[in-house]
Amino acid sequence: MSEESMFGFDFDDDVFVAKEKKKVTVSNLDYQAKVETDGWFHTDKNVNILMLEKQGPNQLKNSVEHNYLYKHYDKALEGALTFIDIARHNDKCKVNGTREMSEIAMHCAAKLNRLDLLGELLDIKVTVRDLGILLLRGRFFLLLGRLRESMDSYIEYHKERKLDYRVWYDMADIFMKSAEKSTKNYTHEMRYHLANLSMLRAIHIFTSNRWKLHIDVVKRRYERDLNNMQARLDKSMAMGGDADIFSKWMSSGAEGRECSGLEEFAWDDMVWIFKDWALRQDIDLDSEENKGVKDL
Repeated sequence: MSEESMFGFDFDDDVFVAKEKKKVTVSNLDYQAKVETDGWFHTDKNVNILMLEKQGPNQLKNSVEHNYLYKHYDKALEGALTFIDIARHNDKCKVNGTREMSEIAMHCAAKLNRLDLLGELLDIKVTVRDLGILLLRGRFFLLLGRLRESMDSYIEYHKERKLDYRVWYDMADIFMKSAEKSTKNYTHEMRYHLANLSMLRAIHIFTSNRWKLHIDVVKRRYERDLNNMQARLDKSMAMGGDADIFSKWMSSGAEGRECSGLEEFAWDDMVWIFKDWALRQDIDLDSEENKGVKDL
């Protein structure tokens, strides 16, 4: 696995546990298509007619997931987009929501490198607050280089799922990517300091969990993840990153904010990061509130 992303890691439910055997898991962001093997639902029927039948939407959905499962991403994408379009624009169609089809369409667009389409799908207003979608949007906005929107999505997600250390890993990546693409020198450059802070938070959360290290496969994954995080922490330090510098700067009123390199981010997000850092020792990682992402 590349050091660049941790979202491909596929942890089992029993990889690590918290106090009183409360299980904590990390979700795999790849879309999990339902397993249907015979393809009975594929049809040549006009899809506009099919979607108005009682079981039609479910039949088309099964067809889309079947195509995705067998890596026919072009067909899966076409079906998902058709499903979404009819559900939204045909008043006779009784479909209540398109979240799943929107999710699979985004995955297909990414796998087919249709990044313009991926951007269009991400720009569709999301009316349902779903943590899985927030995490997915954070990942795909980062893929597109839309760093502010990626940061917004990750922070909104992390407010509800405080044990997902990978979010901080990717937030560090966001800050470093932002700094690396800059052509301007800032007198109060803060992005590498924030990258350093993000990696310290990721490692703190990661190592505070009670992993089942007596199981060989868990131990190997633990060591691999920790090595990846340490590498990114070292990279932030090599670029002069120091979390305490950001903390002191914020505590003193964030003087020279316009010269910090943070103009592409929402200031409220920077304030949230600072407050999270200031209160980090007070987080009870074993509390019921800080449950994992098992049910996304």
